[in-house]
Amino acid sequence: MPRRGANSVSSKPDQFFVKELLGETPPSYSTMEGLYRLAVKLYALSPWRVLDETELVLTRDSATGETCYCSVMGALGEVLAVHAYIGTEGYRLFRRVAAGEIAGAGEFYERQHSVYLEFVPRAELDAQDRKLLSAMGHPLGAVKASPIFRASRPGFRPWFVTEEEGLLLAECLRAVIVICSAVSTRPGLEYWNLVDTYPMVSQVDGKEGEPKYRVELVKVTLPSEPPLSPVQLGEEQLHRLRNRNYAIRGVMELGYFPSAAPIGEKNERKACTRVALAVDADSGFLFPPELASPGVSVADALGMAIIKAIETSRTLPREVRVTTRKLKDCLNPLSEACGFPVKVVGSLPALAEAREGLMRMMEGPAFPRI
Repeated sequence: MPRRGANSVSSKPDQFFVKELLGETPPSYSTMEGLYRLAVKLYALSPWRVLDETELVLTRDSATGETCYCSVMGALGEVLAVHAYIGTEGYRLFRRVAAGEIAGAGEFYERQHSVYLEFVPRAELDAQDRKLLSAMGHPLGAVKASPIFRASRPGFRPWFVTEEEGLLLAECLRAVIVICSAVSTRPGLEYWNLVDTYPMVSQVDGKEGEPKYRVELVKVTLPSEPPLSPVQLGEEQLHRLRNRNYAIRGVMELGYFPSAAPIGEKNERKACTRVALAVDADSGFLFPPELASPGVSVADALGMAIIKAIETSRTLPREVRVTTRKLKDCLNPLSEACGFPVKVVGSLPALAEAREGLMRMMEGPAFPRI
């Protein structure tokens, strides 16, 4: 991926993606120039020919101390990218994708917290990417692979990196370059012989300010998945439920489904649609869905779906059914306040049918495979 000299650029913008990152800190020219140089170096190394997608490279975010788990994609030639999954939950997502436990794009975006570099054909570049690469002197017409830099936050589609995210991505790319260079120049060097053990790259001071890197093997232990936060009920909501003389009848099936369908204006970060559904088990009647923003907890979205169903039917359910203990536990405050039991069952046929129809209308693109 050749690069023209810096003098070919007559003017340098102070920042990039300013319109797209209103209210946040757009990346500076120096940060994006550093990222671009790292992308050029990485592309020359062809790391997808050196590392498998499951051979992770670890580093720590110098700003937060969180561990980043970097996966090189491209062994099959379909996608050329480096994804850095951030923190324990980022690693948990990586493991679930690798095990085939993610149901679709919606669940992937719901959980993903990462920064990444991807090399794409010119036709796939956004206008903002073209502006950035033009400022870097990148020969758009001469190559098939052009770098783009993105960040994914839980509940959102990938978007342009902020200054902080750009600096973190640079740290991750340096770590991958260190390991790829070591493996390429020392045949037989193997960092991944032990289960759940990966090379951790740390920067140390070198002579005359030159950065040096230390590599140590780290065994990663994944803790149990944390419980969902309990539903939070406002006094007004409780008052509405407690002061109605509703009859008690019927069984309600309840579920929560993240979707990949984007919500947002043209130049803003796109949130993914998150849906809580309540369905009458006998009739299959779908009550008004609750569409929740990424800042709303799963429990609160489910709670609002129940409240909508109660107010629509003017009845309290005899029983509410869910498929996991986690969902049951997070609904305990609402169950106790309204007096209906929540039961964990193996399947919810009425809910499944309603969900299938709704998800067809909101189907998103496939999520990255590991």
